[in-house]
Amino acid sequence: MTSKNFTNSLKSIKREPISATILNMITDEIMAGSLKPGDKLPTEIELAENLGVSRNSVREAIKMLSSFGVIEVKMGAGTYIAKSMPGAILDPLMLSLAFEQGTSKELVDLRFMIEIGAAELAIEAASDEDIAGLEAANEKLKEAADKNMDDPQYLRDVDLNVHYTLFGITGNRFVAKIGKTIYRLFFASIERTVEIDPYRAYRNHKLYIDAIKARDKETVGKKIRKALAEWMDYVNT
Repeated sequence: MTSKNFTNSLKSIKREPISATILNMITDEIMAGSLKPGDKLPTEIELAENLGVSRNSVREAIKMLSSFGVIEVKMGAGTYIAKSMPGAILDPLMLSLAFEQGTSKELVDLRFMIEIGAAELAIEAASDEDIAGLEAANEKLKEAADKNMDDPQYLRDVDLNVHYTLFGITGNRFVAKIGKTIYRLFFASIERTVEIDPYRAYRNHKLYIDAIKARDKETVGKKIRKALAEWMDYVNT
């Protein structure tokens, strides 16, 4: 490629969102040690004025960092760097994935791959007691539905705990860590769908939990695909 062609190709590169730039600036400061656990951040207004950007861009970056556990927003007290956080959260790859618009096909494919792989590992490695724990985690979602819980975040966390329990019983600590990190990308969509119908989420989980319990590696992938297809129907409505 000639230098002229290379220069022309640079023009096609898209600029990242301002909110992503702000997010990266904050995480860079954390990794450099300039911002330490427990440090208080300037207010949204102060950050917007100092950086010469809109307050909406700052708010979007803060919201994303909060969802990833990098910062803690304390009502009436301000915004602080979290005292502890998963190291993988500061991975540039994870941060770039977080800014994907909506629930893209690529992210859904990634979820299929992780969930099916984890289920197959669980069939091989999990004890009967482990699988009973997975069933118990799912039953908590049914119990919340029976009580007509109307707290979307609580329902989301109970739903996520089913998946986290699955990752945990694979016997592979990397699957558990990566799975939990990737699933942060689905916080919003899971919260929305489980709020609409927690019973449906419970039944979808049970589809493949039953296959795991039966040690049925032949059909567990099909059950997961059916469950996630139903979930996608809700996401797209």
